[in-house]
Amino acid sequence: MFDPIRRDFFPVELVPGITARPIEKRDDLWAIISPLMDVVFTPFAELGAYEMPDERWEHIKTLRKVFAQTHREQIVFYNEQGDPVGWSYGEMLDAVTFFMSNTAVLPAYRRRGVYSAFLKQYLRYLGVLGYERITSKHQTNNTPVIIAKLKAGFVIIGLDLDERWGAQVELGYFFHDDRRRGYERAYSLQGDWTFVQI
Repeated sequence: MFDPIRRDFFPVELVPGITARPIEKRDDLWAIISPLMDVVFTPFAELGAYEMPDERWEHIKTLRKVFAQTHREQIVFYNEQGDPVGWSYGEMLDAVTFFMSNTAVLPAYRRRGVYSAFLKQYLRYLGVLGYERITSKHQTNNTPVIIAKLKAGFVIIGLDLDERWGAQVELGYFFHDDRRRGYERAYSLQGDWTFVQI
C-alpha cells in the first residue's frame, strides 16, 4: 500500500557510508537483527523482565495474526560493506498514531549522526503517509536517545510501568500545531504563570 511513497524516502544514505534500507518481511528483519540485539540491549531475562511461557504463545496465535495485519515499517542500517549496523521497526498504534517500537545503532557507529539523520528522514516519511502523531517508549536511563528525540521536537507525554520492559518514558511527536496546542492544554502548559516567592 505504501510502497510507492516508501521508495521516495528509502533507501537513503543517512551519513557517509551508512544507508537505511527497508526490509519487507518481518522474518527477514528478525534474521538480520536478532544476532545484534544483545550487542545493543541488556537481555530482558538479565533485567528480570517478565517473559511469557512458551506454551502460551500457541494460544495467542490468532491474535498475533490479526496484529500482523497492521501497517509496519522495518528498516535496517548498513555500512559500506553491507553489514547491518542498526535498525528501526514500528507499527500503527491507532488510526492517527505510529509507534516507533525499537531503534538501535551498534556502539561502534554511534556519535556519527546516524540516529539523528534517520529520525529526520523517518519523520518526514511518516508525515507524508498521513500520521498525526508518533510515539515511542524508552528506558528512563536511555538519555542519548531521549535527548536526540527531544531535540527533534518530541515531548514527554507519559511514564509507562510495564512488567515486560520496566519503567519507560513515553515520548510523542505531533505533526500539526493544533495537536501540539492540545498537548499543551492537556498538560496545563499554556497561559500566564505567576510565581510566588516564598
